[in-house]
Amino acid sequence: MRYRFFIARQPALTVCLLLIALWGPASQSARRTAADPAASPVSINGPDVSAFLVAGVGEPLQPKPKAPSGLDSPRLNALARKIKAGNRAALKQFWEEVQGKAPLVEPVPGDDQLRRVTFLWRGGAEASQVTLDGQIPPDSQDSPLTRLANTDVWFLTLRLPATARFTYGFNRPGKRQSVDPLNPLRFRSYSFAELPAAPPQSWIAVQPDVPKGTVRPEKLRSENLKEERSVSIYTPPGYDPKTGSYGLLVLFDGEKHLGPTPIPTILDNLVAAKKIRPLVAILVDNPSEESRNRDLECYPPFADFLAKELVPWARQRYRFSAEPERTIVGGVSLGGLNAAYCAFRYPEVFGNVLSQSGAFSYFPNWDDQEEHDTSPFGWLIRQFVTTRKLPIKFYLEAGLFENDCPEALLTQNRRMRDVLEAKGYSVVYSEFAGGHEFLNWRGSVADGLIALAGRGQ
Repeated sequence: MRYRFFIARQPALTVCLLLIALWGPASQSARRTAADPAASPVSINGPDVSAFLVAGVGEPLQPKPKAPSGLDSPRLNALARKIKAGNRAALKQFWEEVQGKAPLVEPVPGDDQLRRVTFLWRGGAEASQVTLDGQIPPDSQDSPLTRLANTDVWFLTLRLPATARFTYGFNRPGKRQSVDPLNPLRFRSYSFAELPAAPPQSWIAVQPDVPKGTVRPEKLRSENLKEERSVSIYTPPGYDPKTGSYGLLVLFDGEKHLGPTPIPTILDNLVAAKKIRPLVAILVDNPSEESRNRDLECYPPFADFLAKELVPWARQRYRFSAEPERTIVGGVSLGGLNAAYCAFRYPEVFGNVLSQSGAFSYFPNWDDQEEHDTSPFGWLIRQFVTTRKLPIKFYLEAGLFENDCPEALLTQNRRMRDVLEAKGYSVVYSEFAGGHEFLNWRGSVADGLIALAGRGQ
């Protein structure tokens, strides 16, 4: 599978697979803030931050730990020995034992940060063309499975961070991608795996004893966009339109934040646990994939719509603070990019940016240009370099598996972080062991909300 941004666009900007592996701290808790100088490798005297205009700023590329050649799974090694000794019953027993428990996850001696992860497929010679696909490290994409001698066991073993969470499936010639029949875990239409140290996602579950907020669909006409737009408005439990005190959260891909990422439930749980102050949330829907690409690629009329039409319109109907420091704009992928753009354009409205896997590689007209080594990646990053510091706080995150070439999301998010810190912005930065998908974002969005709307903020 070629890695793609969460955007429906032509494959000209499908990120190149250079198979460069990059392992940083494999933990969602690997965070830094601008208030912690010791945490930052950036040291700049004076206002000159022009060095950050070059690509690739951030931690140096490091080789991914390579598994030893040969059979790397103790479980399969043991099965191979039994088969070789003539114990055919061992094969039947193996398939019975792994049913509902795939992929196999085994420790790596002497390294608590990694796990052996073995993907399994049952078949004959036709399975020689089965490959693994999913939100996994790019250098493992489309890797073929290998047959265990004298068995119907086909396998592929990877060494992955113990904190990893990812979706995957199997490709076969002429057939749609298959889920893993040995794994009962599903996320949307994919199988998924959570390794033992994957960060918990406790905020996404409905809790019977937690008061529930209200979601109301609304429509408004935009003169800037010359179209009607749909939004959903979330108000927290106990919402008081006369005397209540509320911040504001504006999120793009509104329909996704009522589906794969259950924002109302997350907000309910965070408020009940007193992790954040109560928020009113505006979830902005996409009329179409085409309009999404237009709106979220740093499109001035859409930013104008948000700041000059949507927020004032909502303030007439709902109670929330007009203070930018109590207002968050956020999104995933292109939405993360556009959140930073909207705050850059209107810091007097949006004082906080929540960016999850922001597509900071963006440059104008990238749809019409084949990417190459001289592509002007990082247009918005350069705007922050050349502009005075603005009163904006940031939460940025990216996945360790979003690293398939030097201009990929992981590299560009590190570059954005370094520029912001060099300019003196308040930045909370996090990396998770996963790819470009809601499976991870639905859990880590709570971290961003706590960082920007926590009671201590």
